[in-house]
Amino acid sequence: MTTVPAASSTTALSRPLAWQLVFDGVWVARRDGRFAGMVQCSSGDVYKLTDAHGNVVDTFTTLGAARSELQSGS
Repeated sequence: MTTVPAASSTTALSRPLAWQLVFDGVWVARRDGRFAGMVQCSSGDVYKLTDAHGNVVDTFTTLGAARSELQSGS
């Protein structure tokens, strides 16, 4: 008889992101050790968020807003 563990109630998006500043103006996010996306700050304090596939999600006026967007579902 094979026992299958119960599905976790924690979804992937509810797991926290680990952020790392990799060089000036570029932050990389990882979830469970896997690349989840990144934020790049360009001139004029515009923060460009890209997802794990390299697609541009949006631009933001603050780093916090870009990071929150990725955590919430991108």
